[in-house]
Amino acid sequence: MRYRQELDIIECQEVYPPSEDTFLLLDALAVGGNETVLEMGPGTGLITCHLAACASSVVAADLNPLAVRCTEANLARNGLPGDVRESDLFANVPERFDVIVFNPPYCPGTDDDRLALAWAGGPDGVGVTARFLDEAPGHLLPGGRIVLLLSTEMEPNALNDALAPFHRVELKRRRLFFEELWVEELRPSAGHDGP
Repeated sequence: MRYRQELDIIECQEVYPPSEDTFLLLDALAVGGNETVLEMGPGTGLITCHLAACASSVVAADLNPLAVRCTEANLARNGLPGDVRESDLFANVPERFDVIVFNPPYCPGTDDDRLALAWAGGPDGVGVTARFLDEAPGHLLPGGRIVLLLSTEMEPNALNDALAPFHRVELKRRRLFFEELWVEELRPSAGHDGP
């Protein structure tokens, strides 16, 4: 998806700002005008705003109430539609979608403060991602897909276990100084497509 320079995105205190991982995920996205989309963990809402400009409908859900307000403000600032909710993953998101997008917290660590929620993925960096992947298939429409950002910061065996129930296609990859990031499109394997 092309970065739209005309969008006016304001960063907010105590909310994960758009970074290399955000722009890699945006670059890997391809969403049609008839598709419904959920962005999990939108942070400032940069990707949510891009999705709202092209998708049929967009829901964004974030555990951080400050991120919810920031995403709402950025949607409003740009005159874009979108439903933004405070939610621990799918707790307040009962619907099903064509596409679910997530840039999860992937660094090893614990969420000791609000800022850590944006980057701390548990002791192996995979905890939040594994919880998300357990629930996500039940929130996909038939033929739906997940677009997920991943990192070499995540413990490889735990990550492979979490991804095992999915058909995987790598979309984009980028090496940074200290890690490698990549984006995969995931589709549930037979028998793992939720209720």
